[in-house]
Amino acid sequence: MKLKITATLILFIIIGLIFASYITPSKSTENLAKHGILNLQEYDFAQNGPVRLDGEWEFVPGKLVDSNYFSERGASAYVQVPSLWTKYRIDNQSVPKFTNATYRLLVKLPADENLLGIKTSNIRMSNALYVNGEKIGGSGMPGESQSYRPSNTPYLSFFENTKGNIEIIVHVTNYHYAYGGGIISSLYLGDEQNILELRQNALMYDWVTIAAFFMVGIYFLGFYLHFRRDKSLLYFSLFCFSVVLYSLTHGEKVLHSLFPMIPYGIFVILQCSSNLISLFLLAYFHTILRSHSNKKFAQVLAIIGMICSLSAFLPVQINSQFQSLYSLYFLAVILYVLYVQIKAIFAKTTGALYLFIGSVTLIMYFIVGTLNVMGNTALDILPPILPFAYLLMLSLFMAHRFADTYRKNEELSEQLLQVDKFKDEFLAKTSHEFKTPLHGMIAILQSILSPTNSNLTTQQQEKINFVIDKAKRLSSLVNDVLDLTKLKRKELNLEIKPIDLYSTIFVVMEVFSYMLQKDIKIINSISRDISFVRADENRLRQILYNLIDNAIKYTDQGTIELTAQEGNGKIIISIRDTGRGIASADINKVFHAFERVGDSNTEYQSVGLGLSITKQLVELQGGQIWVRSAIGEGSTFSFSLPAVERNIEAVSTIEEWHYKGLGGMQQFTVPYIIGEPKGKKIMIVDDNHSNLRVLIEALNSEDYLIIAVDNGKDAFTLLEQHPDIDLILLDIMMPGLNGFEVCKKIREKYSLTELPVLMLTAAILAEDMVAGFQAGANDFLHKPIELSELKTRMKNLILMKDTALAATAIEMAYLQAQIKPHFIYNVLNSILSLSYLDIEKTRALITNFAIFLRGSFVFTNTNKLIPIHNEISLVKSYVEIEKARFPEKFDFVIDRDIDFDCLIPPLLIQPLVENAIRHGIGGRRNGGQISLYIRNNKDTVTIKVTDNGRGISQEKINQILTQKQHENSGVGLLNIVNRIKKYSGATFSIESEEHKGTTVMVIIPYMTATEKEDVNVKSTHNR
Repeated sequence: MKLKITATLILFIIIGLIFASYITPSKSTENLAKHGILNLQEYDFAQNGPVRLDGEWEFVPGKLVDSNYFSERGASAYVQVPSLWTKYRIDNQSVPKFTNATYRLLVKLPADENLLGIKTSNIRMSNALYVNGEKIGGSGMPGESQSYRPSNTPYLSFFENTKGNIEIIVHVTNYHYAYGGGIISSLYLGDEQNILELRQNALMYDWVTIAAFFMVGIYFLGFYLHFRRDKSLLYFSLFCFSVVLYSLTHGEKVLHSLFPMIPYGIFVILQCSSNLISLFLLAYFHTILRSHSNKKFAQVLAIIGMICSLSAFLPVQINSQFQSLYSLYFLAVILYVLYVQIKAIFAKTTGALYLFIGSVTLIMYFIVGTLNVMGNTALDILPPILPFAYLLMLSLFMAHRFADTYRKNEELSEQLLQVDKFKDEFLAKTSHEFKTPLHGMIAILQSILSPTNSNLTTQQQEKINFVIDKAKRLSSLVNDVLDLTKLKRKELNLEIKPIDLYSTIFVVMEVFSYMLQKDIKIINSISRDISFVRADENRLRQILYNLIDNAIKYTDQGTIELTAQEGNGKIIISIRDTGRGIASADINKVFHAFERVGDSNTEYQSVGLGLSITKQLVELQGGQIWVRSAIGEGSTFSFSLPAVERNIEAVSTIEEWHYKGLGGMQQFTVPYIIGEPKGKKIMIVDDNHSNLRVLIEALNSEDYLIIAVDNGKDAFTLLEQHPDIDLILLDIMMPGLNGFEVCKKIREKYSLTELPVLMLTAAILAEDMVAGFQAGANDFLHKPIELSELKTRMKNLILMKDTALAATAIEMAYLQAQIKPHFIYNVLNSILSLSYLDIEKTRALITNFAIFLRGSFVFTNTNKLIPIHNEISLVKSYVEIEKARFPEKFDFVIDRDIDFDCLIPPLLIQPLVENAIRHGIGGRRNGGQISLYIRNNKDTVTIKVTDNGRGISQEKINQILTQKQHENSGVGLLNIVNRIKKYSGATFSIESEEHKGTTVMVIIPYMTATEKEDVNVKSTHNR
């Protein structure tokens, strides 16, 4: 610190010596005028340059006279030039401030100087220059007050030196400036080259000052516009512009040269306005050194400065009277600024020393300028380097300050990086710790809401649902935090590949169809023929989940529509909602992490991570995202992704590839069937042939019959050909029909136990699993697949199916044997009664009863299919028993083709006939008629049971087909419907009209005894 202070003092001494050398008058008196005469006969203009016409001039106050006046009367007095005339005393009287005056000087010149020139600087307030009686220049119009026109602009004048001696007369008039007029600054005499160089140097000095300060002012103003918090930048730019204005209106007054038509009054206002320099200088230093500045004192100085500035608009006669006040104010600002800077230096403020040195140089510049205005010095004694020294010091100050700030920022950045790293680790670990208890809490709450728990009131259920909803949102937030951490660490791995956009959006909408709890309709307006996009499948779905979920949050009712447009190699996907909309001021905030927009009291206020993550995911996949919205009109979020030409053929059934199977390298096309014909049938549905290849190779050694297809349409075709498939491995994301659609259609014919479906997905979102289970999947397996886990899950599902089928077969055998006790008692009573009347009928009844019992008590019968004649025999025995019990109650007619025998499911016809007897014609006094109609249609068999009984309503029919089977109800119609669903092409229908009768019709595929061994198994072996 001591070294800096010492260096500062030494610098001040050097500057002071330089300054003193400029302002100390020359002790030489060789070139000073004496008694109105200046002898320059021995002066060499070419070598020594121009000479100042300083010294004693003849002076005539109150009159504008010519050379004749001086010849006749002589001079009134001899006065020193340059100076204000108010400082002269003639006959012990001061010269008035507002008057006329004439100056005269005789100059003796060398005979060889021909063309000479005179340069003026500051002659207040108007003047005319005469040489040897001829007017060669002037500024304004000197004269009496009526004809007087003020102007005070420096100029050059040239003349021919023909006599060797010249007479210079200057007429001066002042009726404006309150401090008086006169020749305030030196006049210069020299040859043409000297005078022109003098003028050019003065102009160059002014222009360089103007340009330098103007550029610095523009720079700091632009800096301020980008960083408005730092007011010091604005104050310094205004200070620079004030210096520019000062330089334009002082010195050579280049503003008047550029715009000579400017009225004198306006020019004076501009001159006085440059006094704002001190005000902006005060504001600048007070701002940057605020901790060392006295706020109240600075405010007082600022108020005074503003009053002084306003006085510039007063008339010149009044305004000029405050010149001393301006100078005192400027001096007060200078002293205060120096005081503040010294305090900053001793407080070791960064860069304060540079500001102090720079301020000293600038202060010297303005002190000399002020003295010049006051008429105490000449303008040319100003060291021209001072303004630029100030800019240099300021640049060093800014450089030092920025360097120090940059160093501190680096240190803070390093600390922030460490804190940010710690924060990320904390969030990641905390989020992981949150996941398990959250899922456990959700599971417990959901178990409380299970249908078996009927002790909860409606209000309790609503509260638990509310907690579950909040827990799910917290779980979603945990996942967002984990994703954000991965994005920041660049640990998110993307598998970019062509993705079927339509199928992806369909899957996402399927998920929301199960989750949506509002009066909102989600519309998919995207064509199935839209091109593929190049993206990561998993992250594309996450993007769609986030955007649709955001739309649902802020839409109470209405629609959410998804659209897509293709062009310029990109596809633009838009999600438009009819919700609340977003204010224009918040549009740019929605994609910022932790930014909250809208009403903070809204029900769906979030921490703002979802859309930020969405934006980053879109950009990582080569796209862009934007939003258009207005309050009350809804919002439209759009994002773009690279388009890929839709080419289904590239992954269709005609694609061929090689793999190493059991028989070595083989070539095949999909659909592809391979494996053990008698093994369990496994269908694999996946549009990715690489996945098919892996699964086929992995399962080929497991004694399965593998059927591989790559789209949902082919899956249904093969399922119709192979209705006894044991398990389906189904990928979710496929072109055309996606996995959810395929699974839903499968469940229309097959139950969960009849045909298990194991879904394969690359998604990690729980919502996909929920949607999959809702669609009818038995289990889920995430890609990449662990083969040991896959095989275990497959075996479990196949075992589940076999167990369910075995249980069903046993149940069917039990149902075959299921006869209600009172039915047996009634039949035995009928036999006993009939034995007294008709022995032959008794024998026939016993025979039919024995046949019926033999067909019914078969607990070991687990066959899926039986010959149709066995079922007809059972029906006949049952009908004969019923006729014996109720003679003349009904007629029974069989109408069938006799030239065919096929296989049908057991207990298919007998329950239909029994239903017709009990519920159709039962209760009628006159009995009725029942007919059994059987026809061979080559590919199908039609079975119809018709009665002319009471009939039933359509509402009752619907109840019959949907009601659950009651205990001890026997084999009902619903049981028959469920059993025939698994046979391709099988149908069940009921037609009825009240009081006219009912027809039940069953159509099943035609199946023979040969096909019983292997129902429609059509294998293709490439061995």
